[in-house]
Amino acid sequence: MFDSNPNLVQDGPQQMSRQNAIPLVLIHDGGGTIFSYHLLGDLDRKVWAIANPRFRSETHWTGGLREMATAYAAFVAEAVPSGPVILGGWSLGGLLALETAHVLSQIRPSIHVAGLVMVDSVCPVPPEAGWGGAETRLAERDIEWPATTAAATKICVERCFREAHRMVREWTPPVSRPPLAVLIRCREPVLVPHDGLLYIDLYRDDQRLGWDNHRKDMFCQILEAPGHHYNIFALEHVDTVTAIIKTACEAIEQQNLASDLS
Repeated sequence: MFDSNPNLVQDGPQQMSRQNAIPLVLIHDGGGTIFSYHLLGDLDRKVWAIANPRFRSETHWTGGLREMATAYAAFVAEAVPSGPVILGGWSLGGLLALETAHVLSQIRPSIHVAGLVMVDSVCPVPPEAGWGGAETRLAERDIEWPATTAAATKICVERCFREAHRMVREWTPPVSRPPLAVLIRCREPVLVPHDGLLYIDLYRDDQRLGWDNHRKDMFCQILEAPGHHYNIFALEHVDTVTAIIKTACEAIEQQNLASDLS
C-alpha cells in the first residue's frame, strides 16, 4: 500500500454538496513514510499521500529538496491533473509542500495550489543572531520504535532522516510568494534529558516557528495542536489533529472562494 505514489488515503466525501471540495495531498515526514496520514479521520475531501520513493534505496537526492519537489510535482499531477489542490505535510513534509508548490507554479500551470497546510514544520532559516550559541545545547533524538518495527524498516527510516537533515541544512526556501498557508504548531517541546533541546524545538516559543526569518506574514492562520512534534499523530491526539487539519483546509477553501468572488 505505501509503495505506490501517489497513495490514496481517503476517497472523498459522499455528499453531493462536497464533491467539489479541494483535494489534499500530504507529503511524508523526514522518515519517508506516510503511515501517520492513514490514521487520520474523515477530512471531507479526497486525500492523497506521497511517500519517499527512495525509501528502500540507497540512492541519494543529490539535488536536495528541489530535486525531491520536482519528482513530487509529477505525483501531484497524477492525483490532481488540473484545478485546485491543497498541499501539506508533517515536519519535512511541510517544507516539501512549499517547494513543490513553487515547482508546480513553474512547470504545471494547469494545477493551482490553493494553499499549504504545514504541520509543525520548523523554518530552517536561523535568526540573524544565530541559534543562541553556547546557551543552546542541541540534543540527539532517541527514536522510540514500536515493538513490531522490522529491523530493515528501522535502517531505512534512519537513513531517510540522515538524508533529510543534510538536505534541510542545504536548502534555501523559495523567494517567490507562497500560496495561502496555515501553520499547525505543537504546544509542547519534546522532553529530553539534561535540559537540551531538539532541533525541531529551537523555535518552540515562537508562534510562527521561525518563519518570520524567511517571510513576514507567511500564514493566514496558525492553529495549535496537542502534544509535541513526535506524538502529534499518536492515537490520543489523532481525532483532535484530524479536526485541526480539516479546519485548515476549510479556511483555505473559504479564502480561495472569497478571492474568486472579489
